[in-house]
Amino acid sequence: MSLRACSADRARGRGFSLVEMLVVVLIIGLMTGVAVLSMSLGESHPARDNAERLAELVREASENASMQGRNLALGFWQHGWRFYVLRGGGAWQPLTDDTLLRARTLPRGLALTLNLQGEQVTLKDHDKTKPQVFLLSSGEMQPFVVEIRGSGRAAMRVRGSAIGEVKVQRVGDAAETP
Repeated sequence: MSLRACSADRARGRGFSLVEMLVVVLIIGLMTGVAVLSMSLGESHPARDNAERLAELVREASENASMQGRNLALGFWQHGWRFYVLRGGGAWQPLTDDTLLRARTLPRGLALTLNLQGEQVTLKDHDKTKPQVFLLSSGEMQPFVVEIRGSGRAAMRVRGSAIGEVKVQRVGDAAETP
């Protein structure tokens, strides 16, 4: 056996190749990803999920109002919300021809509270709403704060500003602004 062959055999036995190391890193990454996904999919946060849904729908409706040049509104009851459109003659009508902006009902155990201009609004316990938050074709909206509360979970807050910004935050977070 030549000197070169012996040193090559010794070099091969000293460590792992780059390909072997990449395979190990890939396997660890996949296992970590599966573990994280299984933990996050197993947890349900209905208040957070519904607050994020409401915020996204308000953003969509505001953009829709601006793009189509029509005024929309939002009405709340204790367990849900509904969008309205301003029809001819100045009458607000429930928006029924839009599957995205259809009326929504919260899951059992969740309830809404609405605050307009610093005043708590008394919400009915059934879907007999009237428009309360107005989304204008100019991109402006009536400022509002909606809280979604449930038993055993953190309450979530959806805050809409006059310039059309909509934010979701956990009630009690330090980042809250009045």
